[in-house]
Amino acid sequence: MLTTKEHIIRKSAALFNTKGYNGCSLHDIMNATGLKKGGIYNHFKNKDEIAIESFNYSFDLIKKRFQDALAECSNSYEKITAIIDVFASFHESPVTLGGCPIFNTAVDSSDIHPSLTEKARGAINHLKRYIEIKIDEGIDSGEFKPGIKSEELSTLIIISLEGALIMARVNNDPGPVQTVVKHLKQLINEKLLN
Repeated sequence: MLTTKEHIIRKSAALFNTKGYNGCSLHDIMNATGLKKGGIYNHFKNKDEIAIESFNYSFDLIKKRFQDALAECSNSYEKITAIIDVFASFHESPVTLGGCPIFNTAVDSSDIHPSLTEKARGAINHLKRYIEIKIDEGIDSGEFKPGIKSEELSTLIIISLEGALIMARVNNDPGPVQTVVKHLKQLINEKLLN
């Protein structure tokens, strides 16, 4: 059973991700949660705090999806391809309504909400570093070729998949995601494997 605070965070996560920070009002949160203003402010100081906690909740869902997928992997190759597959899954099965909360928050908060911008920056850099570590593990184990620049490859993976997710969402077509997945896996097979 969810606590009232958890209920507010879950409902608000979808609202902030679909409407944006400025587009989501306290009234929207009240309607979604079925709570009055006092019931919400009993748990949060203000809308900013709700937005930050909602982003944290969404990012925790993203991290859990990656962790669950990688727990099934036995080597670095499987881990990198699982990372690609998890990213691709966000098109058909987003962690919350509205698409990627990292991208949406970064775009929505840019120049208007420094705390949320910092949250988005931290999240994307966390994912980037997570992928770098998995690539470095493969290099260290001899599974991947030495000399691979893990920072560049992790950046390529993220920007390719995020761009594909945006294009797929805008056009309501999974084709861009499928194309990028195919090319990234081909790149890994041809350039990364020893």
